[in-house]
Amino acid sequence: MDPPGREIEIKLPFASAAEAETRLLAIGARKTRDREFEDNVLHDFPGDPLRASGRLLRVRRAGGRSVLTFKAPVPGEYRHKVRVEHEMPLEQPETMERILGGLGFVPRYRYQKYRTAYSLEGLDIALDETPLGCFVELEGEPDAIDKVAALLGFPVSRYILSTYRQLQEERAAALGVAPGDLVFEEGGGRP
Repeated sequence: MDPPGREIEIKLPFASAAEAETRLLAIGARKTRDREFEDNVLHDFPGDPLRASGRLLRVRRAGGRSVLTFKAPVPGEYRHKVRVEHEMPLEQPETMERILGGLGFVPRYRYQKYRTAYSLEGLDIALDETPLGCFVELEGEPDAIDKVAALLGFPVSRYILSTYRQLQEERAAALGVAPGDLVFEEGGGRP
């Protein structure tokens, strides 16, 4: 398991959730949580100093649970995304958001996804369906990440270390549009 307070992960792109699930089950992954909707809001001060320093403060709501997360970069170069990560459950997310607002934080970015959780080789595996497409996140020990990625047919050169926000910004720049939030369209746009 990765050190306490540290997140080690990669993303892998898939054409569809069905393809990702078929490949995960074929290599022996076990489903640990059914598909559920997630709504995530990143908070920052005006001018985005947290983002500029590679840090984030997130309130996530999913499956009747809410979690406050802080992430920060870990100095060095890695073949996986490595970050400091601290999380705590929130019994009253609305109260936490009022506290954050009272401290000067403002909601700066919102992203949504559907997530199905799996486990294999001691890894936490997430099948994420986003408005950008389908991705599998592998989180845990680096050697286990590399082993499972290889079993899924992905070499190190195909690892994605970007956040969903960074991926969205790259796509928006390529299309010449403003990125905005990463949310499903109202009225049935959810996969």
